[in-house]
Amino acid sequence: MDKLPYREFLAMIQEKTREADIPYNGSFELTPLCNLDCKMCYVHLQDPSVKHRMLSGEQWISLIQQAIDEGMMEALLTGGEAMTHPAFWDIYMYLINHGIITYVKTNGLLLNEEAIKRFQEYPPYKLDISLYGCDSESYVAVTGVDAYEQVVSHIRMAIDAGLHIQIMITPSSYMSPWTERVMVLARSFGVSVNVNNGLIEPHDNTGRQKADFDIPLEEELSIKEKRKELFSSGYSTDDHEFFMKRRNRPMLSDKGLYCYAGRTGFAVNWDGVLLPCLSFPRDVVCGYPLRDGFKHAWNEVNEVMRNYEVPDACHHCELNTKCHYCPMAHQKVAAKHLCDPDYCNYVKARYKALEKTQKDN
Repeated sequence: MDKLPYREFLAMIQEKTREADIPYNGSFELTPLCNLDCKMCYVHLQDPSVKHRMLSGEQWISLIQQAIDEGMMEALLTGGEAMTHPAFWDIYMYLINHGIITYVKTNGLLLNEEAIKRFQEYPPYKLDISLYGCDSESYVAVTGVDAYEQVVSHIRMAIDAGLHIQIMITPSSYMSPWTERVMVLARSFGVSVNVNNGLIEPHDNTGRQKADFDIPLEEELSIKEKRKELFSSGYSTDDHEFFMKRRNRPMLSDKGLYCYAGRTGFAVNWDGVLLPCLSFPRDVVCGYPLRDGFKHAWNEVNEVMRNYEVPDACHHCELNTKCHYCPMAHQKVAAKHLCDPDYCNYVKARYKALEKTQKDN
């Protein structure tokens, strides 16, 4: 009997569910609240009244069961800090008891001995733990809290417990003095590391602006080179090509986006709104599963995403085989099916700089 590598198996499943428009993968943003105050966070709110507007455990579990009924097999619990939700463990155990491949994204502060024991008994597929600094000073600069010793201790405890973890790093201007040291620290744990490629524009109600914490292109390229040096086996640069070949789809089409958003993946924000992905612009499409039921909300979002018209400018762009249109990146004009010229200019400058770096090397 032929064996299929697990990576290829997952790619095959995702492609099959995409073809059938099945909501295979769901992200659940349990809360916008957090025990840190990261200055670049796109979702964190500090208004205490939010607690009374968040979905209850019962509401989350109802939505999760409806998603399972429609074919969901993978789920991510995130936030804010997902583990601060009062019903986190009830929600988590519901997923585990229903055989769902479950990921948890956390800042590690609540990953204490008791939590690790529970995760040992009922393991998630993966724990994504964010690392925001390499010492107390950097943690305070990025998160406003001196959580360094506690988070590093919890990471080591999780590793010793045999949990499958991945360290997540989000470079920003606030981390800039320490970014390389943070990456070196992450490598020292001997686990998988993911250095995020870019930052997300914060939601309007957060009061934050991406321009305040973005990093210059030169710094971004420097981080990219350091990432290759440190994590040659932990960060795959050929995933894009691999999944393109697996999907056997054209690089650019008139309708429908290249990604899985709204085709086989979905997200439910902390206020119960269903989107193609966590930070997708709501003026393009969104659904209301609490009001209309999950199936109806998914069908609405899926129909828009299947028929989303890629901007005409993309078809004539010199980078149309490398840069794939994302409404998140062009959110100011995405509802009009247009490109944001500022973002396009940034991408062109980025590729030009990358080509120069490769020639120099």
